Amino acid sequence: MINVQTEGRDISKYSSFIDECIMSLFPEDATYDIYFEVKKFVDKDGSHAGFCMGDDIESVISIATHWVYEDGEEVAYEPHELASNIAHELVHAKQFYRGQINMVDNVWKHNNVSINCDTIDYAELPWEVEAYAYEAILTDLLWENV
Repeated sequence: MINVQTEGRDISKYSSFIDECIMSLFPEDATYDIYFEVKKFVDKDGSHAGFCMGDDIESVISIATHWVYEDGEEVAYEPHELASNIAHELVHAKQFYRGQINMVDNVWKHNNVSINCDTIDYAELPWEVEAYAYEAILTDLLWENV
């Protein structure tokens, strides 16, 4: 059973979407805890949409509801953008659950192969490539505009 808890700003209208994403990403018999921290910004400069930290037991996902233009203007994410950000971070939670990534090093573990990713650019990191691909698929398939 996947246990989901949220703290901070209300994202209850995303509950069904989150449940559907979890059913798509995790095995049916998975036991895992996911904690969502929802706040206006997840970093000081408002440049990140979310973060996921975790291990094979639990993940903590921080989701921003707003971002900041270069000129300092604060803008709320549109509902579909927020759904996409949630899906992206849930993919990282799945990766932690499966032991594909960890909080210790930049190693990607997949199909019994470990790849050191210390010299790979952010956009080409295997866990980010997968998260961006899945976020698009999950959002297109599962997000119902409310």
